[in-house]
Amino acid sequence: MAKIAIASLFLLSACVTTYENGQLVAEREDRSGKPSRLERVQEQVNSRIERLKYQYGKELLGTLQELIALEELAIEPIGQAFQTADSRTRANLVYVLGYIGGAAARKWVVAGLSDESEVVRYESAAALMQLGDWSAVPVLITFMDSDSRRLRYKAHEILRLKTKQDFGYDFNAETAGRTEAIQQWKSWWSGRRDELIYGND
Repeated sequence: MAKIAIASLFLLSACVTTYENGQLVAEREDRSGKPSRLERVQEQVNSRIERLKYQYGKELLGTLQELIALEELAIEPIGQAFQTADSRTRANLVYVLGYIGGAAARKWVVAGLSDESEVVRYESAAALMQLGDWSAVPVLITFMDSDSRRLRYKAHEILRLKTKQDFGYDFNAETAGRTEAIQQWKSWWSGRRDELIYGND
């Protein structure tokens, strides 16, 4: 059923997606004054976003995949939802944006770095790494000293997988036990920053 729903949305979006100067523009209302097809698609996107806060597990994953599949059609409704959505929904939307990619999506991901929610800030840093933006590295290093064991683990896993570095970090260790490894991460970043961000050797 999920594949059918995604396919239906793709067919609908293919009929209404238009561009002007490289920007996605909404199809005008038809002569009857009814909402355009693009507007109706975005209403469906809004409905999915609204349901995110009530979903878990496979149901949640299915909705996230549907939003990712809609690509740029989902970005404007997601940006609007950021204004009022709860922190859990905002975190899930940042995750979606990290997979959609592009300048418009990145704008909202970067905005999430200053979110009041620690989880949203973490997801924003993780999404930037997904987008290939190495400027997220110091943010993730900071999360390795978070009070949340879960965030410490996830931040280190992203860094370890992307950089192939470890420095003996143990997310389960007490603060003092994490300090040396975190300092090594900071030193590594200081030495590799320009190369990774700007491609300078």
